[in-house]
Amino acid sequence: MNAQTANIKTFYKGQVIFKEGQESSVAYMIRKGSVVISRVVNNRKLTLDTLGEGEIFGEMGVIASGARTADAEAAEYCELVVLTKPVLDNLLSTSPKTIQILTKALVRRLKRTTELVPDTDYKSAFVSTCQILDILWAAHVNLPQAERKNVPNWDLGLNLAAVVKRVKAIVLVSQQEVENVLTKLANLKVVALTTLRPGRTAFAERYVRLSDPASFLEVAGNLHKELTRTSHSLRTELEYVDLVDFARDVGTTPEMLYRKLGQGEVPESLFFFHRARAMDWAERMGPEFFRKVRKKSASELAHVDDIIHVDNATLKKVFERLGYYKLGVLMSLAGAEAKKKISHNLSKKLVGIVEAEAQNRPAVEHAEAEDVQDELLELIREAKGATQ
Repeated sequence: MNAQTANIKTFYKGQVIFKEGQESSVAYMIRKGSVVISRVVNNRKLTLDTLGEGEIFGEMGVIASGARTADAEAAEYCELVVLTKPVLDNLLSTSPKTIQILTKALVRRLKRTTELVPDTDYKSAFVSTCQILDILWAAHVNLPQAERKNVPNWDLGLNLAAVVKRVKAIVLVSQQEVENVLTKLANLKVVALTTLRPGRTAFAERYVRLSDPASFLEVAGNLHKELTRTSHSLRTELEYVDLVDFARDVGTTPEMLYRKLGQGEVPESLFFFHRARAMDWAERMGPEFFRKVRKKSASELAHVDDIIHVDNATLKKVFERLGYYKLGVLMSLAGAEAKKKISHNLSKKLVGIVEAEAQNRPAVEHAEAEDVQDELLELIREAKGATQ
């Protein structure tokens, strides 16, 4: 084994990289593939995160000289670069001083919290999230003036998505758990949340500020005691999974779940809204938002189901160019509304042929289906460009 490959390990799909409780001697950086991080909570496997190329995991135990706090498993064939403690120390030493202090402090505090409350999953998540937020805020406000201009919207506070990602990586809890903690803090005015470009959910940015940094940890601690004393169902939150994590667990994308929800393919009993957060969001959006669906432009179309946003005249022209075979492929991919749209823009005779083609054909290969779908969307864009 040469020097270049001596520090690279390979793992096949499903192979365990390390288990919770094992000694931590090295960390890993993903060179190729992806890794699932999970824990067993109340005899149930809880997926905490899925990491991809370039990301580092297992570093917390190495820096703190402690045992592994979660399981790591190869989600697919992986090539991992082994990072020993000297290598990690060198990486930290070449980082800005603030990051060095921040990283080591987060690890120390988490270790201390885990030792104090090893049997209380939510308390560890709640207290650790608050401690991490406190340190992140201190680092944020103490950033040298010259460096602040490199941080987008520094004056608005900490980027919420970055905070959630940092907490997830260190505390090893789900995104939903972290957001639940931050929502409780915001509802009680312990922190303030600011949203840029509200209403445009795909591009919205959220920021968090501590309302009173000097008393934040004390207030957060009292809040947690009160929630515990009034028998607030803290642990039951572990029974729920957010849409992003659920999509990852079942091997799909959030966008696909949105489509299936929209087509009524997911039972209503399986999804819920957090009442306070949902009503707060609804109030911000206003009543007009819920009275009609925004139509997508041609450039926004991404799936055959999006043809419900396209006018019939354009679709008739496009379908004439595709032919019944490709229309059959599209019919097999489409949801209920999109199927109606396809049938409405074909002659009765051709509808029968296309439906028979869709029903009797063997399963279409993914690559072929993607090609046909891409051709449909490109023809629509071309037609819309020619008519506008």
